[in-house]
Amino acid sequence: MNPSEVHLDLSGSKILIVDDVPANLDVLVQALDKGGYNILVASDGETALEVASYSQPDLILLDVMMPGIDGYETCRRLKEKPELRAVPVIFLTARDDLAGIVQGFEVGGLDYVTKPFKREEVLARIRTHLERAILARRLAELNARLEEKVAERTRQLQLKVKELEGKDRIAQHLLTFHSLEETLAVVLEVVAQITGVTRAVVYLEEEEGLRPAAAIRSAGGGTVFEQEELPPHTAPAADFALVREGLEPVRVATSQPPRALVPILRNGVLLGLIEVEESPDHPLDEADLHTLSSFALQAAVAINDAQVRQDPESWQDQLDEVLEIHQELGAVEGLDELSEDLKP
Repeated sequence: MNPSEVHLDLSGSKILIVDDVPANLDVLVQALDKGGYNILVASDGETALEVASYSQPDLILLDVMMPGIDGYETCRRLKEKPELRAVPVIFLTARDDLAGIVQGFEVGGLDYVTKPFKREEVLARIRTHLERAILARRLAELNARLEEKVAERTRQLQLKVKELEGKDRIAQHLLTFHSLEETLAVVLEVVAQITGVTRAVVYLEEEEGLRPAAAIRSAGGGTVFEQEELPPHTAPAADFALVREGLEPVRVATSQPPRALVPILRNGVLLGLIEVEESPDHPLDEADLHTLSSFALQAAVAINDAQVRQDPESWQDQLDEVLEIHQELGAVEGLDELSEDLKP
């Protein structure tokens, strides 16, 4: 649609008329009254500044020649206020000389109407500037929402890159033998790098329940991380129960600082969970929890591998299984050979 064909509903728009001559006010009020506008009036510049500050008008009709501060100074002061800077100002003047017109534009006016007023001209100029102001405001709002979406999409992509880098680090870690303590340290370092949290703890499932196995904390404002000893539990048992029941991340916003609990799952079995404390400047959202959950699946592989390597009984169980399979295969091969021998 052509912008010149846009017709917006302007009823209810607030228009402040500033003029020290009552007859001029009457003429303008009568001209605007049928347009459904919400009309405010002021008889001098100081009053206009006060009325504009608390009423936030959509447009101001401002007389140039007034007692006290004139229209130019009034406009200049209006434009100094951030909340009024975008309000269109139309000057009302008996002067149609170039110098006066230029001065009005220099202090922030958008247009002018010369006296005596022509009703059609006044209404047309008011409608034009109200529509422009409304469309400009809508465009600014759309741009702001677009910027928010772009910023959010950029952050999600950055999170995905960090997640993939973390998974790659775990994959490289799996290529060589490492102790469980070394594996947990790598997992925690990656968690801290992905989310920017100030503190993270890995709990592992044991016979007596979840036990804190390792922790990491940002030292000062830098990027140095260190292990720290923890009491048996830093999170309430009820929060652990929520993770056990749903096997889904749980954000505890009521704690100070807020925390998130992310399950470490291996083939649907809960190996443990990762507890992270939010930093004040980065509350965790759904995107963070999704990233942590995805990474926790990769971390589960490394943790399970390290647990098996450090547990001789697990190694023996796996070796026994391999030997059984080998014996079964040998028996099948022997039967095949026997069948060949029995053939005529």
